[in-house]
Amino acid sequence: MKSTSLTSSNANDDYVIEYFVFARSKDGSPVRWIANGHRTSVVGLTPLNKCRHLGLPWESRNVELITLKMLAACPRVAEVVSQPLSLFFGIRGIKRQFRYTPDVSVWVHPSFRDELAAGKPLHEIVAKPFRKSLDRSRVVELTLELKSDIDDVDAVKWEMVTAIYRHVRQDLFVLKRGMHIDRSFSRLIMELELGAHDRVGAVEKARCSLAFGHDECLPFGILSERLGGQPSGERLVKALHFKEFVSIDLRAGLHALTPVWIREEA
Repeated sequence: MKSTSLTSSNANDDYVIEYFVFARSKDGSPVRWIANGHRTSVVGLTPLNKCRHLGLPWESRNVELITLKMLAACPRVAEVVSQPLSLFFGIRGIKRQFRYTPDVSVWVHPSFRDELAAGKPLHEIVAKPFRKSLDRSRVVELTLELKSDIDDVDAVKWEMVTAIYRHVRQDLFVLKRGMHIDRSFSRLIMELELGAHDRVGAVEKARCSLAFGHDECLPFGILSERLGGQPSGERLVKALHFKEFVSIDLRAGLHALTPVWIREEA
């Protein structure tokens, strides 16, 4: 478990945070496997290439599940954990201890964080290709709170949570469905995901390198044809994208002319 604490000395505040503790599981697995306070089981589990466990829990198909799938498909994302930690905190004069469990923690290239902080929608960030290899030693952790457009928020509790995150200098973003999830892009992610869990080994990577030759970028249709045509070649290109060997430019959809980049490390 990881923990820290803080006592506010400003007695004039309406609410004074006397302590807080961040708690994670020892192996980095989700700290909570229930859907919410009214259920005793998860709505579902989804396997992701970028998680260390067999599956991650999700509560909402239209918000959390598709967000997890988008993050798994993003070439600038190194790791994803849902229900990643719990923040416990106490308020002066209130006996009850408060708990906040964010929806997702994600470890990303700094440019991902910068674009999200600048107000760019998540689906546009995920769609961009990334030609570099992802250096795990330089990724940054982001905490994501996912909301539908009509979600009710406890304003007072949320203000205290955001104050704690500011104090520890941890990035916390609220992502609302209407801005960050695009319906047509969600369908594209579901199509791309068909190859997400296919085996990709040294032989498949070598075939891909030979297909590119001296080129750094090839159209999706040509690369697919060189790797076996439909459906095996197309599926292999999708799998290579999830295994971080190539990066598909998804900004204009997925079709024969879609640019596919071989990543620098490859």
